[in-house]
Amino acid sequence: MTEPPDQLSERVQSPESVRPRESDRVHAELQERMERLPPGHPSSPYNDDGSRRPPEPDQSGREYPIPGDPDYQPATLAASEADHPTADPSQGVDHPGQEVDKGATVGELTTDNGADDSVAGEDTPREGSDGSWEWKGYLLSPDEAKFADQCVSRCREAEGRDEIGEYGQGGLTPAMRRIEGQLSQGELVPETERYAIKSSDRFKEKLAKMISDEPAAGPEELASRIADGVRYTFLFQDEEYAASVIETCDLLASAGFDLYERKNAWADESKSYRGINSTWMDRDSGLLFEVQMHTAAGWTAKQESHSEYEIIGSGTAAAEEKSSARIRQDQIFARVPTPDGVAEITAYRKEGW
Repeated sequence: MTEPPDQLSERVQSPESVRPRESDRVHAELQERMERLPPGHPSSPYNDDGSRRPPEPDQSGREYPIPGDPDYQPATLAASEADHPTADPSQGVDHPGQEVDKGATVGELTTDNGADDSVAGEDTPREGSDGSWEWKGYLLSPDEAKFADQCVSRCREAEGRDEIGEYGQGGLTPAMRRIEGQLSQGELVPETERYAIKSSDRFKEKLAKMISDEPAAGPEELASRIADGVRYTFLFQDEEYAASVIETCDLLASAGFDLYERKNAWADESKSYRGINSTWMDRDSGLLFEVQMHTAAGWTAKQESHSEYEIIGSGTAAAEEKSSARIRQDQIFARVPTPDGVAEITAYRKEGW
């Protein structure tokens, strides 16, 4: 696949091309596909002997990370958000996936989604009477916290929902649904609309950690590097995965989005995470957003490694605890089969970014 140019032509999308999907139907289709997998496959509901595996715990209230991305930080829903996930449809919650700071190793992966099940004593973000913010050992001043809220509001505007949570033709989520409708196979993960926007506390956590790591840089500069304020995840069948990744990138480019980075963790033996994460620029809003592409087994491994991801990204967990979590995380991702042809998908980073 050739590296994309900095300027890409835009394909005009007709209103008829928008194809919203019911999350329950998408989930049912994915379950049906998993039923057809051979017994013993990591995503099959059956063991090698043909017996059915026990059901997975209900993950519907959890928020998962996007591993391998340079911009992601640990993130889980505050208790109030987990208890009332649809109280304000314009707020959104964090989307399944994992992430890691630029330059970080696999062992530094951290989570970014779900009901709060992080390290004990770190599970409640605290806001001071002066507007300051604190969580998991990370701090924001009143001005920094206010700025982070402004950034999240900008993400909500770019994502496409109006003040009552309805979609029109504009915005990132309607564009992703149009792209989904043009794919030869594959789909966005269930409840994409619910998880498309990074929650306020997760955004603040990420910004606070970046400020701690780079105190000389201003919040504006650091926030401009956060590419997962809005993010999407596509799931593809193993046998069509490589071709589907290329097709998805081509459709994104044709829709007028500029590729800033593509990271192929399948081709990086130093990483346990398995998937492809990409960062794109929305010309209309000037906002960076993320698109991840996974197999069913890779998606399942992310969910199974959620607790380990949280521990590794904790600001207070002991070194021994983090080391054990890294080992468990590696073991989980080691079960994920590598699709044919995926090593041929090139990495990319926009010059000057």
